[in-house]
Amino acid sequence: MHMPVVRSARTPGPGEYNFKEIFSEVGPCLSGPHFTMANLETRLAGPDRGYSGYPRFNTPAELAADMKELGIDLVTTANNHSMDMGRQGVLTTLDNLDRAGLKHIGTYRSPEERDSPAFFDINGIRVGFINYTQDTNGLPVPTKASHMVNLVRRDLMLGEIGRLKGKGCQFIIAIIHSGTEYQRQPNQFQKTVARELFDAGVDVVAGSHPHVIQPLEWQTRTVEGGSKKVLAAYSLGNFISNQRWRYSDCGIILNLNIVKQEDGSPVLEGAEYIPVWVDTFEESGLNRYRVLPVGQSIKDYQDGADPLLTEGDYHTLQQVWQDTTTLIGPEFSPGQPG
Repeated sequence: MHMPVVRSARTPGPGEYNFKEIFSEVGPCLSGPHFTMANLETRLAGPDRGYSGYPRFNTPAELAADMKELGIDLVTTANNHSMDMGRQGVLTTLDNLDRAGLKHIGTYRSPEERDSPAFFDINGIRVGFINYTQDTNGLPVPTKASHMVNLVRRDLMLGEIGRLKGKGCQFIIAIIHSGTEYQRQPNQFQKTVARELFDAGVDVVAGSHPHVIQPLEWQTRTVEGGSKKVLAAYSLGNFISNQRWRYSDCGIILNLNIVKQEDGSPVLEGAEYIPVWVDTFEESGLNRYRVLPVGQSIKDYQDGADPLLTEGDYHTLQQVWQDTTTLIGPEFSPGQPG
């Protein structure tokens, strides 16, 4: 949530913000699934700290309520910006998420909160979630409060996976914030962490941090009675940002199709992705932002259904589609909103 994006959401009311319009075009992608999660790479530390973008983010708390209204169920808060507003910023962010009714994992108020496994009954399947970050941009997590941010450590991750299994979780998703910024292929650290998580029983590893899309990759793991497919989505790229250059002005929404088999066990039957791109346009003298589904927006331009799209936007959308589908390859299908 860079400051140009935040300023674009300012409303005429004093100190009020509305972020929903930024995401209205991808609304069906967020509200349509049984469960939707997102990486919250900013803090909601309150106006007293001053709103700011890079390098230390702080965004109006209206964002939390708007995300909830848009259909997001869970946010991950362990990323390299977790400590941007210090210890109190972590706590206030969690309080604001709670007020909005948004579930959250990755940062915590207490050791007891951290050690309480996060799992949800999603359409009859008990799904567990974990969230860890490789670093906090050099901003230290308090020594006496190491529980505040989940840092990537093998023993901590395996311990949490064990607690999820102890609660009867049948499917586990790990959201890991790591990688090399602006590099379109995963580095060895990302691959090693994914492999260890899969070996421990995780079914999907979804990544953030590089600010560009990285490949999706099916792997196979041996389980009791046979084998199963697991999925590494090393980096989903950017969703909303002010990074307007090629490869960073776009990302993907990843859809997972988890099916309950006759014996009650879940299987990851398939995955598809929706390429998205950040469009900017001028309205009432202000620069506005909106996240667009790429495939649908290409069609909308061709049909004359979106008057805000310019010929230049159309060419960029085509380039994003080509860049994304070429990188991910034919093994995965690009989907459409809804």
